[in-house]
Amino acid sequence: MGYEDFIKVTETLSNPYIEEWKKENKKILGYYCTYVPEEILHAGGIMGFRLRGTTAEGTSRADTILSRFNCSYVRATLDLAMEGKYDFLDGLICMNSCDHARRMFDIWKHKLVGQVKGFPRDFPLYFLSIPHIITDRGLNWLTDEFNYFKTDLENTFNMKITDENLKNSIKVFNEGRKLLRQIQELRGLEKPKLNGEEFVRINIANSSVPKEIFNKELTALIDQLKEREGISDYRARILLTGSLIDDPEFIKIIEDVGGIVVSDLLCFGLRNFWDLTEETGDSLEVITNRYYNKISCPRMMDDHDRRFKFLHDQLKSGKIDGIIGTRIEFCDLNGCELMMYEHELEKLNIPMLSLDRDYF
Repeated sequence: MGYEDFIKVTETLSNPYIEEWKKENKKILGYYCTYVPEEILHAGGIMGFRLRGTTAEGTSRADTILSRFNCSYVRATLDLAMEGKYDFLDGLICMNSCDHARRMFDIWKHKLVGQVKGFPRDFPLYFLSIPHIITDRGLNWLTDEFNYFKTDLENTFNMKITDENLKNSIKVFNEGRKLLRQIQELRGLEKPKLNGEEFVRINIANSSVPKEIFNKELTALIDQLKEREGISDYRARILLTGSLIDDPEFIKIIEDVGGIVVSDLLCFGLRNFWDLTEETGDSLEVITNRYYNKISCPRMMDDHDRRFKFLHDQLKSGKIDGIIGTRIEFCDLNGCELMMYEHELEKLNIPMLSLDRDYF
């Protein structure tokens, strides 16, 4: 694939790898949130695709359904779906990640399925109910939820997801996560081998091409990156956190004025790949445990202290000079979290800039 191909993958929704996948009559399910267990999809021969607003030029269609007091990321993805840009999907997975994304299940069900190009009446919709706090009871709840999801997939697509399939998928995803952690190590060097713009493109590619292809090409890319001289002409090492960022150009703005983003706490970043899945034990249980206990986002209400510890560890390991926190307008979860970070970091004399922004 190479870095140039990574760039091309991030500039569009569909791509040649998706087109080839569809030619082989294989299925693709879209999803909004990193709490969706992709290993279960992969074990059933299904590709997961994380929805993005890439190529959206506005939200005029979506605004006929959602008010402008809703997250512009969600409105952008809905606008593209209404335009037929997601016609390569064979189903959609929603969950209660936040109130804005949660509502997408109802909107797709009542306004898109059977009415918009690419979404016939039998277009499958799935809803995963994820606990908002971490408890033993919540883990049992989520295990049942993932088991129901697995059964629904088997019934919908007339196939069987075996334990052997799941074990293989765990290994494939763990391989990809380990490779991404190697990329992060190259990013955290005194002379980083890549910048933040490149890093987010790699992470977007991770959810836009089949996993085996991604792992193979990422292995080759790591070898190429290691041969680079490294970046030294920067003025400040930045950690980026807050609302979803899937726009490399946004990070480029930061880096064009002398910063370099060397770490993050983002769902198109470390949150998505940092934690591995145990490769022994009951497959469904270890998959559930990984997703339930991974580095969380602010939707997990009782987990702020652990998130701050992770962020603080990244500050030290990445020799961070300052933090930029961004909140997409009306993202209450990240708005509250960033305010808490500001107070905590002030006590440590670590500078933080908080920015409100639109998705575009």
